[in-house]
Amino acid sequence: MTILAVLFDLDNTLTHRDLSVQAFTRHLWQSYAADLAHIDFEKMTQIVRRIDNGGYPKKEHLTHPSIGASVSYALLQELQWKNPPSLEELSTFWFEQFGLCAVAMPQAQELLAQLKNKGYQLGIISNGGHETRLNILKGLGFAHYFDEIISSGLVGVSKPNPEIFHLTANTLGVAPEHCVYIGDHPINDIQGASAAGMRAVWIEGFHPATQPIERKIQQLSELWQYL
Repeated sequence: MTILAVLFDLDNTLTHRDLSVQAFTRHLWQSYAADLAHIDFEKMTQIVRRIDNGGYPKKEHLTHPSIGASVSYALLQELQWKNPPSLEELSTFWFEQFGLCAVAMPQAQELLAQLKNKGYQLGIISNGGHETRLNILKGLGFAHYFDEIISSGLVGVSKPNPEIFHLTANTLGVAPEHCVYIGDHPINDIQGASAAGMRAVWIEGFHPATQPIERKIQQLSELWQYL
């Protein structure tokens, strides 16, 4: 089957979530160092990692509706502040700055440029708030590569529901069977894309698979074998 469109998940597919968390935490630390009574960068990083949990937060760690607000609340409660910012200020800092601290996966930019040059349509299908997705792509400098950027926040449907994959294919004007979808999550990405009729490719190393997955890669440069 001829592939006409290549679609990507975002976290741990085009952007490395943990390296992005580390970059954001350094930026946060530098921005608020003067307001802290005791600067403990390692503790700050542990708090952000614990709540964020690789972009899949555990319900028991969410004190607020969003990751950003929950991270901010934990930072305010667990760090030693001499001049604490408001929860609203710290939450806004997350929403404005986290995406801009995004760290690209190895070979991501080279792959996107090559795919675009060869005439493939490119798209994003990602769970999460749409503005956050756009900020991450802005931070990566990748937005101009994509013909469509679809998020659960934009369309009101989340992976692994096949509908979000069908919506993206329809928007691109490409049948699902002519699409390859690449992601790191065995259920949200691989099962969801497969159920939608797409050729699903799994990036190993971030989430364990409970059953065998036919198409898998460890580096983005390995994708070519499935196109």
